[in-house]
Amino acid sequence: MTAIIRHLKLLLFWLPASIAAAAPVGYSVNSDAPDGDSLYQIDLGTGQETLIGKLQSLGVVRSDTEGLAIDPTGVLWGVDDESQKLFPINTGDGAVEYQSEVGIIGIGTLSGNDFGMTFTCSGDAYVTSVATHSLYRISMNGTATLIGSVGALGANISAIAAWGSPPKLYALGNGLISEGGPQDNRTLYSIDLNTGVAEPIGPVGPAVADYYQAGLSFDSEGTLWAITDRRGAEQTFGSQILTLDTQTGLATLHFTTTGVGYESLAVAAPGGCSIDPGAPADEPDRIPTLGTIGKILTALVLLVIGWVSLRSRMARH
Repeated sequence: MTAIIRHLKLLLFWLPASIAAAAPVGYSVNSDAPDGDSLYQIDLGTGQETLIGKLQSLGVVRSDTEGLAIDPTGVLWGVDDESQKLFPINTGDGAVEYQSEVGIIGIGTLSGNDFGMTFTCSGDAYVTSVATHSLYRISMNGTATLIGSVGALGANISAIAAWGSPPKLYALGNGLISEGGPQDNRTLYSIDLNTGVAEPIGPVGPAVADYYQAGLSFDSEGTLWAITDRRGAEQTFGSQILTLDTQTGLATLHFTTTGVGYESLAVAAPGGCSIDPGAPADEPDRIPTLGTIGKILTALVLLVIGWVSLRSRMARH
């Protein structure tokens, strides 16, 4: 009986750490796929991809959804370059919530935007455009307002993610040299939300293979995740799942997907909303906490330990 109690106590000690260490899941779209866009859920801890469904509105499948982000209420939003639409997405089946989709106005170009998208704690949404090399605040009615001046980013950026309140905005440069305009730069940036200027933090480093575009998102704990689109005209490879150091830009490779063409990523609603917006890497080590499932399992283990202990005492008497 003593051995059983000892093993149960070991299980109780191990359980919180194992649950807290589990990596999150994120959403991504295989943009520009021959049969149209599909929404996928990707386990960032294992690289496992689960098809949710076609990204379609009233039967019409989207074909160039490149920006995904989750708003403060937990709703997943997408922005499509081909249709120039902003829309919420049903994460159960991938369908566009067509009643709330709107046309985008104010960008000034109808193609080649390769949008990046993110929300802040206040609910403000931002998008970047590779076509104009600019940052915009975008309202839920589709109106885009330029931040700073046209071209202020100074880089081809199609992936952004915000953290903290007031927010700090991070961006990942595209991965391959382009013709005309600013050159692609395999670098993590910070973007000034007043001027729209992107300042380099540092290169992503040798762990990252050649890529064309990327998706970027923080998880709820402040880890910055990225996924890269490695599909090209001559060679096609699975996307790399990465984490990025917000202080240096250096990337750590976790997995390579089987599917190809992922160039967007949405992991969690805006985070760090009650703390200083300094880089998450500067925060003190977190004490692991349990989610709902973890609390239930822990309670069950405690009940079993109590029951076994009581039985042991009654047996002795």
